[in-house]
Amino acid sequence: MHAVAATARWTAAARAEESRREDAIFTDPYAEHLAGQEGTTLFARYDNPGVGAFIAIRTRYLDDVIRERAGRLTSAGRPGLGQVVLLAAGMDTRSVRLPWPPGTVLYELDQADLLAEKDKRLAELGARHACDRRPVGADLTGDWPRALREAGWDPSAPTLWVAEGLLFYLPEPAARRLLERAAEAGAPGSVLAGDLLSHQSMISEFSKEGLRRLTEDGCPWLFGTDEPEAFLSGCGWRVTELRMPGEDGASYGRWPWNPPLPREARGFPQNFLFVAARA
Repeated sequence: MHAVAATARWTAAARAEESRREDAIFTDPYAEHLAGQEGTTLFARYDNPGVGAFIAIRTRYLDDVIRERAGRLTSAGRPGLGQVVLLAAGMDTRSVRLPWPPGTVLYELDQADLLAEKDKRLAELGARHACDRRPVGADLTGDWPRALREAGWDPSAPTLWVAEGLLFYLPEPAARRLLERAAEAGAPGSVLAGDLLSHQSMISEFSKEGLRRLTEDGCPWLFGTDEPEAFLSGCGWRVTELRMPGEDGASYGRWPWNPPLPREARGFPQNFLFVAARA
């Protein structure tokens, strides 16, 4: 539990740092309080070049995906996705900081203790949820689809699944099974959005020190793939959009290297942002 909570808090600290910028690409007024001193200290420990920038880009990218697709109707008037599931929601604050279309139901899936701690901290700030937000305490290696159904999730309706900052903390078989179960449980028309780490990030000399610190702190990175389309396809998801930070649509003026490294480059850490449809 401690490693999971620590990861959630240092990610919140990264969002707090972005929010303090005059040119912030999103604003999370709750992040600093949710991070606490532990999160701030850990973020400083892990903040290698590009880490903070990637978290900021990932946050904004997935904010945009949710804005474009969540709701019974999208902003363009097309049928949307009325239920959204955050897999390993952690200290995510989208329920209070994003505008949500009427009728949207947001399920936050994570360990019950962590969700309770977040609820407590948000209540201290007087935060108000802008959607029908339902925390679901469950283990992602257990029968979490049943826990979702008990919270009111409708498996017959399309779902927007969000897997943010999660998959690389799982062994590859566990990551595959999680996404397979989402594909099996969700209705046709469901969408998956999230991020993947490259295998190069697991073996690069530039990642070695950061990986060592994460391992020492009990939250190692365990999985990366240089073939995200093939990995997701094997889990029941067809990639409809794939971007690397710094590319058009995944830069927001925040990526420090211009132009970004080509995807075929080897020996350098790389990340992927994706949207995929249920196959």
